[in-house]
Amino acid sequence: MGDVLRTTPLLTALKNKYAGCRITWLVNQRSIEVLQGNPLIDCLLALTAQNLAELEKQNFDLAVNLDKDKEALDAMMLARARKKAGFGRLAGGALSALDAKSDYAFRLGIDDDLKFRKNRKTYQEISFEQLGLVFKGEEYLFPLDEPSITYARNHLKALGVNLDDGQRPIVGLNTGSGHRFAGKKLPVTGYTDLAKKFYDQVKADVLLLGGEEEIERNKEIERRAECPVINTGSHPIKRFAAIVHECDVVISGDTIAMHVAIAMKVPVVAFFASTCAAEIELYGRGKKVVSAISCAPCYLKDCPIDEQCMKDMKPELLFDAARETLKGARVR
Repeated sequence: MGDVLRTTPLLTALKNKYAGCRITWLVNQRSIEVLQGNPLIDCLLALTAQNLAELEKQNFDLAVNLDKDKEALDAMMLARARKKAGFGRLAGGALSALDAKSDYAFRLGIDDDLKFRKNRKTYQEISFEQLGLVFKGEEYLFPLDEPSITYARNHLKALGVNLDDGQRPIVGLNTGSGHRFAGKKLPVTGYTDLAKKFYDQVKADVLLLGGEEEIERNKEIERRAECPVINTGSHPIKRFAAIVHECDVVISGDTIAMHVAIAMKVPVVAFFASTCAAEIELYGRGKKVVSAISCAPCYLKDCPIDEQCMKDMKPELLFDAARETLKGARVR
């Protein structure tokens, strides 16, 4: 979902470059809700065998694939288009850049020195480059519907959050990370320490954010916290986004919650270890805290040293960054 969200800025640039164009977006079923209601997508399709068969019957002027996963590559090779951009397959089936504009993005996947140490381009700059475009600060596009907004406000009020207080900042702690890469979430004690600092020093309402996988983890944080915290529960992505929208700052690893906060234009303090901070565009709204551990970034799914990077991530660094960010944030 995060990769889908951070690709949406391309829609604005494509519509500007190709006036009157019609855009069809093919996306994995689990991420389709992220794109539903997007005004710049003319046809939204889930990646199913039936939809792929229908796409084969259509002719496009341009087909774009920025994903290196097998399903996306297979779909790209099936698409009928006068021009193709991004990633595809060679005749023998190997992953390849489809033209010179994607050579840099392709090399990022095979050259650790380039990706981990030398690259300073954000994903937006890289993906725009693949399409022959120049990134000019185009924002994520993730419009919220009124029912989601109403639900989120009612839900938070029922949990005791005073959305109209004007004095107490609302701080969101995203406590999970998914399973694709290690090193994206703090130990439980990291979140309890952060919660206490926010509660004691800035008198904040502290929200625990997460999905189904964080239900038990957030209950544990709630039990062990030495101050009041508000467990917001698990919600579908648009309701989750509407809850995030009510925050004044969000602290998160490199996860879908970070991308949602960016999309909602909520300031973010994002911490990094296993993945590359340089690729994330915060649009000037927030700060990055990067682990100094020698093995980072690693992009490993399983950490051989028990995620020491996250144990070493100091809550006070994140707190100081968030407090600084809050000075310019929209406090109610």
